[in-house]
Amino acid sequence: MGVVGCFLDLNFVVDSSGSLSLNDWDIAKQFVVAITDQFTIGPDNVQVAFVLFSTEATVEWDLTRYRNKSNLKQAILDRDYLEDQTNLNDALYLTWTEVFAPGRGTRPGAIKVTIILTDGEDNVPVKGTPLTIQNATACKNEGIRLIAIGVSDKVNQQRMGQIVSDPQRDYYNVTDFSVLTSVVDQLRPEIICRTEPSIRSYLTCS
Repeated sequence: MGVVGCFLDLNFVVDSSGSLSLNDWDIAKQFVVAITDQFTIGPDNVQVAFVLFSTEATVEWDLTRYRNKSNLKQAILDRDYLEDQTNLNDALYLTWTEVFAPGRGTRPGAIKVTIILTDGEDNVPVKGTPLTIQNATACKNEGIRLIAIGVSDKVNQQRMGQIVSDPQRDYYNVTDFSVLTSVVDQLRPEIICRTEPSIRSYLTCS
């Protein structure tokens, strides 16, 4: 797989709620590793942050923590499975208030992208909370492009279309974790780093 450099601040927002199995969680981590493996990691190329969420959301590391690919990939694989609920709301709040906040490592002129991976509908503090949409809007208002991958038919695709930056190019749906790798090629560096609009339609894998 080729490696393409770009000036990118990339954040992963990853669901570790109880609807995943341990095997699903391993596949999810391998998916994040496969995406990062396509990039040149470092302060002059791509920086990567990671937000993990279940009932609570936490910034596992900021954009400046890992300066080489091997350490970054190992950190991803070391994340624990949390179980419990799906607090995408707080994960997006942390994205714009901490990960991409001024002085926290985001670089002037860098493309800002967050990739969300989830297998269900957000339900903290309540299912369908408007806070998730509000925090997604705040991210987009800060110039953060939101891309999402919904895994399984439990994902509310209409709602995810409201969360992402562009429902025609930035939302992907797959039936289960076993086919999640099919999305890796759709998230090549030239696609993630692209700033101009795209005319790609929804991708649905079966």
